[in-house]
Amino acid sequence: MQTFYQTLGLVTPVVAAIILLALFFRWLAGGTESVEEKPDRIALKGVLNEKTLATVHLSGGRSFEQVRLIGFTKSESFKGMMPYELSDMLILEHQDGRRTLIPARSVRSIEIAPEST
Repeated sequence: MQTFYQTLGLVTPVVAAIILLALFFRWLAGGTESVEEKPDRIALKGVLNEKTLATVHLSGGRSFEQVRLIGFTKSESFKGMMPYELSDMLILEHQDGRRTLIPARSVRSIEIAPEST
C-alpha cells in the first residue's frame, strides 16, 4: 500500500500540471478563434468596397453585371475538409440577394461605374 501512495503522490501533480497547461493553452487560443469564420473581404480604399456595384468580366466571355464583391473563400477558414475546387472562389452578391461563387482565376476584369463609388 505504501508503494501505491508513493506512486500516486508522484503521478498526481504531473497529471494535474498537464491538465492545467492544456486548459491554459486552450483558453489562450480561444481568443483568436471565432465561431463563424467570414470570407476575406475585398476593399481598395476609395475604389472598391463591399457596397460598390461592379461588372465582373470572366475569361470565358460571360459577365456578371451590377454585383457586389463580397470576398474570397479560403480553405483555412472552414472547419473540416473542403473540396479543393471550392478553395479561392470569389463571392459575388446580386441585387436580389443571390450569391454566386466563381473561381477567382477566371476573372478577366472588374468594371466599376463612376456613380457607384
